[in-house]
Amino acid sequence: MLFLFLDGVGVPPPDAAGSPVLDARTPTLQALRSGTAGAPVVYRELDATLGHPGLPQSATGQTALLTGVNAADAMGGHYGPWPGPTLRRILDAGSVFADAVGAGGASLANAYPPGYFAAREKGRFRPNAVAYAALAAGVAQRGQDDYARGEAVPSDLHGAHLQRAGGPLGPEGSARVLSELASRNALTLLDVWLTDAYGHAQDHAAATALLERVDAALAYLVSDPGGAVARGATVVVTSDHGNVEDLSVPTHTRNPVPLYAVGEGAEAFAAATSLLDVAPAIRALLAG
Repeated sequence: MLFLFLDGVGVPPPDAAGSPVLDARTPTLQALRSGTAGAPVVYRELDATLGHPGLPQSATGQTALLTGVNAADAMGGHYGPWPGPTLRRILDAGSVFADAVGAGGASLANAYPPGYFAAREKGRFRPNAVAYAALAAGVAQRGQDDYARGEAVPSDLHGAHLQRAGGPLGPEGSARVLSELASRNALTLLDVWLTDAYGHAQDHAAATALLERVDAALAYLVSDPGGAVARGATVVVTSDHGNVEDLSVPTHTRNPVPLYAVGEGAEAFAAATSLLDVAPAIRALLAG
C-alpha cells in the first residue's frame, strides 16, 4: 500500500474560477477519473465534514483518515491543526501505521529538514496527526541524510528545502524512491502538506506547480514497469479537507475530497463515502 496524502485538496465545483486543481495540467489524474489509465481504478468523492458544522480541520480529518474513528465526535467539532491530548489518545490506540507494522512494516517517506528535528529536540515540536501516528507506532522519521541516500522524498517532490549533494529528486525520482519503499513495507505514506499551505497563502502559481509535480510522480507510480502498481502495490491518493481548490478564500472549505485507488486492491475502496471509510479499507488490504 502506497498512500499519497495531499493535505487540503478538495473537489472544486466545475465552474470554479482560478482553481489550481482545475488549472493544473494533470493528465494522469484525469485518466484515473475517466477510467482510462490502464489499471484497476476506483475514484470516489468523500465527505470530509464528519457530520459536524463549520470548516473541517486537519487534526480531526487526519485522525479520522488514519484510524476510522470520528475524531470530530470525540472533540465535539472540528479541531486543528495539531492533535491535542484527546486526538493523541485515539492515535495511540491504533492507526493504519500500527496495523502495517504488524503486517510487514510501515514507512513515513517524508524527508524532514534539519530545522524540524532541532525544534523537536528543543521541545517546540508539534507534529501533525500523520507524524504523530507514525511516531506512536514506532515508525522512524527520515531526514536529509536519508534523502541524500535516495531513501526519503521531499514533501514538495522537488527538494528545494533540502540542500544536500545529489540535488532534488524531482517527481520521477521521488516516485522511484516511493516505489522502492512500497515494495519493502506493507504501508508507505508520503505527507504532501504544502498543498494546504499554498491554499492558505492563496498562492496559485506554487499550488499549480506542486499539483503538476504530484501528477508527474503518479504517472510513474501507476504506469511505469518499475512503478509501485506494476510491483504489486495499491496506490491511494486522498485528502483531509478542502482548501487549495478554492483560492477565493484563505480558509478550508466544506467541499468533498477526492479519493483515487489504483492497483490490485483498488476495489476495497469502491464503497467509500467519507473520510471514515479509508482506514477500514486499508486495514482490509493489510489483513490480506
